[in-house]
Amino acid sequence: MKFFHLADLHLGRKLLGESLIEEQRYILEEIMKNVRVEKPDGIFICGDLYDKYIPSSEAVALFDSFLEALVKENCEVFIISGNHDGASRLEFASGLLKKQKVHICGTYKGKIESVEQKDEYGKLTVYLLPFLRPDMLRAYEKNCPQTYHEAVKQVLKELPYNKKERNLLLTHQFVVDGQMFPETSESEIKLIGGIEAVDVSCFERFDYTALGHIHRAQKIKTEWIRYAGSPLAYSFSEVNDKKGITVVELKEKGNCSVRKILLHPKTKLAVLKDKLENLLSEAYQEFRTGYYLSIRVTDEEILEYPVQRLQQVFSGMLECRIENRRTLAQGIMETADLSAIKKTPESLFAEFYEKQNGIPMNEIEKQILRAVLGEMEEMKGETN
Repeated sequence: MKFFHLADLHLGRKLLGESLIEEQRYILEEIMKNVRVEKPDGIFICGDLYDKYIPSSEAVALFDSFLEALVKENCEVFIISGNHDGASRLEFASGLLKKQKVHICGTYKGKIESVEQKDEYGKLTVYLLPFLRPDMLRAYEKNCPQTYHEAVKQVLKELPYNKKERNLLLTHQFVVDGQMFPETSESEIKLIGGIEAVDVSCFERFDYTALGHIHRAQKIKTEWIRYAGSPLAYSFSEVNDKKGITVVELKEKGNCSVRKILLHPKTKLAVLKDKLENLLSEAYQEFRTGYYLSIRVTDEEILEYPVQRLQQVFSGMLECRIENRRTLAQGIMETADLSAIKKTPESLFAEFYEKQNGIPMNEIEKQILRAVLGEMEEMKGETN
């Protein structure tokens, strides 16, 4: 059997204020092209489908169209929730979707859900373990575990595991190999003191463990315990990462192979670092279109309007920093917030409101805001 291992789609995500929805649409279409060529038996989507607990309508519509395309290709789909997902919301219509071979496990309900498959080599079981915190076991266990590792170890211990058959696991956790942590990037939520760490030893009995949570594709200890990584770079720390689809093929017990299909983003990411005069020269002409850019200006002297001058040349500049001996010695980076420059007062306040309250503004609140902003504009005009 052949499976595509995906994770961390983060639909609806922004890069320094820039919407990536069209980039995500493009990369999902490329994934679908590979589905039509490779014809996998199933797709693993290992959590963080969305970037927010309450995703935007366009993010939901995009995933809906992706799911519809997968079903049309007769591809069985296995989905678990991640820490960014609204787990219970993700399970909407899951019973109905199961009839279309779409298996969604958003919440842990006292035992790990599983789906049995069969091929010429016998039975294969796919286990679905969504993002798990220790407190989620309180309703099911007398002695609730204190750590993430203990929680995962405890629920896996209850599996009706047959070691003669092939067993696969989907999970979304921060998996470590002893004191060796996975390689992370700036686009992930920073963990405090390794409190969320789950040791790789929990998964060693599975023929393949499909991981989500870390945005860089990598193995953890063995070839058969892997992070798929995100299909797109979500920070400038990932400019050199090779994003792609992890392809898992299983034959008889013990015969598992893994390979990677590279994905090609619509818009590339790049970090440019040089003096302003050089940056504005023909030497950097290729980066003027088709790139999202983080630009680091290294001039020691004070410059006149460097951000505005760079913006006139580089349409995709999302960040501009001054990096010279003075800023480095002071331990600071002078950064222009270009995302704020591009936004309207209404959108800036709406973002502040959502961060402050955890929910977006409703339509009545938006109307009140527009009225207040309108009055402010009128007062400004009278003053001028």
